[in-house]
Amino acid sequence: MAEAANLNEVQPIGDEDDRKLFVGGLPQDATQEDISAHFATFGEIDNINLKTDPASGRSRGFAFVLYKTVQSLSDAIDAKEHTVKNKEVAVKKAQAKQGKVYVGKLQPELTDAEIKEHFEQFGNIANIEQPFDKTKNERKNFCFITFEKEDAAKQLLKLGTTTVNGHDLDIKRVTVKDPLMMGGLARGRGGYGGFGYGYFGAGYGYGDPYTGYGGGWGGYGGYAGYGAGGAGYNKNGFGNRGGQRGRGTNTRGRGGAQAPRNTY
Repeated sequence: MAEAANLNEVQPIGDEDDRKLFVGGLPQDATQEDISAHFATFGEIDNINLKTDPASGRSRGFAFVLYKTVQSLSDAIDAKEHTVKNKEVAVKKAQAKQGKVYVGKLQPELTDAEIKEHFEQFGNIANIEQPFDKTKNERKNFCFITFEKEDAAKQLLKLGTTTVNGHDLDIKRVTVKDPLMMGGLARGRGGYGGFGYGYFGAGYGYGDPYTGYGGGWGGYGGYAGYGAGGAGYNKNGFGNRGGQRGRGTNTRGRGGAQAPRNTY
């Protein structure tokens, strides 16, 4: 009977990045069970990741809900309203975590177009940074490439090298330092100190460009103006002024804590 039950379970269908929902503006006391009670109505849930402050353990006002099917995610996004513990919350499709690599030993004869064309074989490119030597008036012999999905960067890192038009190029990991570990805490006036550890650097890591889920517990720029502890918001991403106000990445939170990003 146990085997039959397992066979009836919905198996995850589709890439995880295509099944993940970002939920912002959660009540501070909302638990995973509270979140599941609402969002399970749209389909079977694979996992819920409620983000908390690493120092205090308190909720940062946002979470990620991973459905087992893309259809469940679509149904949740299409719903007009979402309420957790009698508080309206906002949802968006979570953006995939990006991946960034260092590319070394670039030769002058390699054109920008050739470099881009080669690396697009591994995945969609979000950004290419090519430092320029003003003294020599030429491109430097390295660049940084940010992919829309981290898997593309991981694939290249496993190879270690790649060949473009007969030239062997070095591939190395780009280490993005966490400002939280460096003591980079942004303080919020009139409330909790907003921890300023939104990842940065050409969209690497948690590089989602949205701004402002205010009132949570983290300096991730999220959609503008969603507040998790009394802040006003509306569903088009431009929040009304409320008890707390979220601003962009690595900025201060007025009247409360800072804003999370909707990436993971």
